[in-house]
Amino acid sequence: MNFPASVPAEILKSLAAGDAMPAGLSDEEKHAYEQLSANFKKKRGYAFEMGTRPQTLYGLADSPVALASWLLDHGDGYGQPAAALSAAVLGHPVNGHSAGALTRDDILDDITLYWLTNTGISAARFYWESHANFFLAADVNVPAAVSAFPGENYQAPKTWTEKAYHNLIYFNKPETGGHFAAWEEPMIFANEVRTGLRPLRA
Repeated sequence: MNFPASVPAEILKSLAAGDAMPAGLSDEEKHAYEQLSANFKKKRGYAFEMGTRPQTLYGLADSPVALASWLLDHGDGYGQPAAALSAAVLGHPVNGHSAGALTRDDILDDITLYWLTNTGISAARFYWESHANFFLAADVNVPAAVSAFPGENYQAPKTWTEKAYHNLIYFNKPETGGHFAAWEEPMIFANEVRTGLRPLRA
């Protein structure tokens, strides 16, 4: 699973209020808190727009340039989650983030697929339907496998993940990959899925 919903409620409350980092966090939890804090302060504008007013994005259906700029600038464009996309388009690492397996043609293919199927706006409705609430801790009892990729919006600590997924059968921190891990690092992602779900084989 990429981007697990595993932020404890008290952490979310602190972030939403702009409070100082809570005391008693482990180094791993502090790192996640700092990532989330940066996300809350400057990287959620697109999610709020899609989560509250997705139909205002009709420009995505009117202009391939508007669609391309929207798809390429998730986050700040040069940080996560879009750094790998920017690196693929530019042909070199961006702020230390590589393109992974992505190429410029992959990015153009993705934009073209959205354009030809006219799904830029309908894809945004996922945020509306989920109320743009991706961080609230889950309460999942079925077996779960979680891969916390380093380039994700935040790298979920195992302690938080265990609170959300009560039957955590696998937890790993791959060395590379980000928000679009299956696209950026398909071999690593496929290996994570195989390894994580192997215990469930009959």
